[in-house]
Amino acid sequence: MDLLEIVDNLAVPSAYTLTIIEFKDLDSKELAYVYFMCNHNSPYAVYDEQQRNIEVKDSLFGLKSKWTASKKVLAACNKYRELRETSAVKLLKAARESVVKLEKYFATVDLTMMDDNGRPIFHAKDLVANLSKMGDVIAGLSKLEEIVKKEEQITSNNRGGVVVNKYSS
Repeated sequence: MDLLEIVDNLAVPSAYTLTIIEFKDLDSKELAYVYFMCNHNSPYAVYDEQQRNIEVKDSLFGLKSKWTASKKVLAACNKYRELRETSAVKLLKAARESVVKLEKYFATVDLTMMDDNGRPIFHAKDLVANLSKMGDVIAGLSKLEEIVKKEEQITSNNRGGVVVNKYSS
């Protein structure tokens, strides 16, 4: 069951969501914040937690906004995670966070850095070996994403992700 959906750029809570105390009295932008921060399918899920907060806040409230998540919004985030995150989703999120760390490592590794004794800190052969394994990392991440999608399809109320409306028979 989806707690929140983004429809026409607005966060739309399910009827079930509206019965949960943590989600009551949140406005549409706050609900969108919860979705974009917590849902693994969010377009912001590729960022680490800190950068995701900046990106989501700037997108929803504007670049110069002083808005910060209130205790109520943070409580809704925690409840959303509690209700939505299976073991597979938690592993997927952890794997994505690790990929962000690897990305930072590869972007900042400096083969010319030396230790106090004048020996290289990083070795080219180690870097090349690590780079050769990146395909396996991406394949593993893709496989984990597939497992999560299959798990969600099994638990979904809708068959094949088809949204049922009042005109469906």
